Amino acid sequence: MTEIYDNAVTSIVLGIEDFREGSDARMISAARNYYAGLLLLAKECLVRAAPDADPMDVIGAKFEPVPDGDGGVGHEVVGHTTVDFAQLKRRFKAFALSWPEADVEKLQRFRNEVEHYHLRAPEGALREAIASSFPMIIDFFETLGEDPQETLSSVWDTILEETAAFEKVKKSCVDSLVRVDWPGEVRDLDRMSCRACSSSLIGQADRENTAPGGVRGKCFQCGEEFGRDTIIEMVVEASYEIDSYAATKDGQSSAIATCPECGVHAYVQSGEVDVCFNCQETVGGDCSRCGTNIDINEYNSDYPNLCGYCAHVFEKVMQE
Repeated sequence: MTEIYDNAVTSIVLGIEDFREGSDARMISAARNYYAGLLLLAKECLVRAAPDADPMDVIGAKFEPVPDGDGGVGHEVVGHTTVDFAQLKRRFKAFALSWPEADVEKLQRFRNEVEHYHLRAPEGALREAIASSFPMIIDFFETLGEDPQETLSSVWDTILEETAAFEKVKKSCVDSLVRVDWPGEVRDLDRMSCRACSSSLIGQADRENTAPGGVRGKCFQCGEEFGRDTIIEMVVEASYEIDSYAATKDGQSSAIATCPECGVHAYVQSGEVDVCFNCQETVGGDCSRCGTNIDINEYNSDYPNLCGYCAHVFEKVMQE
């Protein structure tokens, strides 16, 4: 085994032992140790993918071109800095290795805050960020062809228990929102994030409610509650932010807009959906003058049957 691998295992075990102890001080230590272990484990995956190469040629962060003596150039490592998680992810792709799907971004952010001595989120949110990334360990060990149960035997039960408990609560939260009779499809609700602690454990305060008008949100990590308007905006953002990003990237209007009827930023016009998720009003349709679709982002309540361009032309005519 390499030194990188041994250090990775030691750091992960120490981190999870700190995590298991659970005090605020130990949770800060857990973030440092566990994050360092994950980083080292990912680096080991790359190093083993090129067994004949110098490890620093694989995981070094900075390279400089140097003449190769034949009119071309080679590249040499500069310094001893190694790749971070963002660079690791790109190199995994270059090495045709599968990158785990588990979310590590929150843990990365919290760990950076810890290094600057001012963790803004509650320790409970840090605990969730660590637990939600446990599946990464399994994926990295699979890539390495190692047995995680054997290698991490002293903390294996904690990994299994915490992963199962977190996923159970998360599923319950998502299910409570999915059962609402929304006017359009909702999806990717596990991407929602508490505005108080950044937790993804967002669900309905009343788990059995099915009416959009009765929706009230709650974070099942810190206990923060959200009114109807806020939780509906969060649901819409999670469900349609990708559509909105793709549209704006292509120079089109955002798929999410503020509803002209209720003022909530929950109107969705994605091609398949054209309705406000809060008040369920529809202000779209075809322009009565030119027949084009009425864009919610250009909608004029004074001329509800006209597209933005035709409404503008009609206003100019009326002013003359």
